[in-house]
Amino acid sequence: MYDPEGYSLWFCDYKYNEENTVSFVTMNKVGGFLQRMDLARKYAFGKMLVIGSEPPFKVKGLWLFRGQEIPQFVVDECYDMELYEWKKVDINDEAQKERVSQMIEDYEPFEGEALLDAKCFK
Repeated sequence: MYDPEGYSLWFCDYKYNEENTVSFVTMNKVGGFLQRMDLARKYAFGKMLVIGSEPPFKVKGLWLFRGQEIPQFVVDECYDMELYEWKKVDINDEAQKERVSQMIEDYEPFEGEALLDAKCFK
């Protein structure tokens, strides 16, 4: 039920995973990011994963935005956006399509590692 003309999917990877050495602090970072993304509630759906059983923990996400680009007001207002590397999903690539499914379903192990936490933004 995905409309590729009206919406776009994006992967995000936290740029500073080496700093994620304490599990609850890492989960709080993700929770704070989701709170600050509240301004995009009408334009976005997101899934954030905290990955790993030992530090450093990895933070990865999947976001669905209305339109073909990330809305500029989100980039301008949510300063956390610059802490992530954003890559548009090529839905025609089977490997990326499978990764999208795994992220939505909290598939474990994800990319060979245990899931510590998963949070949904809707």
